[in-house]
Amino acid sequence: MKTSLRILNLEDSPLDAELTEAMVTARWPNCHFIRVDTKEDFLAALDDDLDLILSDYTMPGFSGRDALTLAHEKRPEVPFLFVSGTIGEDTAVEALKNGATDYVLKHRLMRLIPAIDRALREVEEHAERERAEEAMRQSEHKYRELFECLSDAAFLADAQTGKIIDTNQSAETLLGRTRAQILGCKYHKFLDVEKTDGTTTEPPKNQPLKCKTVQTDKGSLNVDARATRLSLYGRQLILWLCHEIPGNKAG
Repeated sequence: MKTSLRILNLEDSPLDAELTEAMVTARWPNCHFIRVDTKEDFLAALDDDLDLILSDYTMPGFSGRDALTLAHEKRPEVPFLFVSGTIGEDTAVEALKNGATDYVLKHRLMRLIPAIDRALREVEEHAERERAEEAMRQSEHKYRELFECLSDAAFLADAQTGKIIDTNQSAETLLGRTRAQILGCKYHKFLDVEKTDGTTTEPPKNQPLKCKTVQTDKGSLNVDARATRLSLYGRQLILWLCHEIPGNKAG
């Protein structure tokens, strides 16, 4: 959590602004307040580096509702809290629906600190989720690049159901089928796995097996196959890597 904040305070009463600042600086001593009371100054201040926006609801010439609309358009990532002595419950509920983070009544100013704490915590949690999602996107992008660069035909299957959940271009070429025709099928439809004694088996870790692939355009082809069990995002998977045996003839 931040120890200092840059706060835009839309407030036409100097006394109320002082009370708000005194309350907030008791919790965050290094706060920097930008107090404005006109639409023009409010718009200009929105371009500043801000952690929080506080706003009265009723002011001459410029309402808190208008301020919320402008802030939501220009700085939707910055928490917006109403600090008002006139906002009613119905109006407050409407403001929350329109994008306000919270509201605090001026005669209950002790609620301001927990309200700000909660708003800042939500911002941090949102930022953490975005970082995690971006890291996952990057990870998936690298995985996709690596998967497609494999010269072997690759089939990633769910270990429990046997259904193929991913494949690559090499697999499409080997089978003579499109990705859409492969995904969702059980790997046994394409991979006829046998032990050396001719009996079927479930894939052990990193052990080569005799295997046939059934293709729509070439019949049956003998391939070398290697299966690896792995866990991804809590899901048990099997990765098959197959390549055609040189000199192979269609059956």
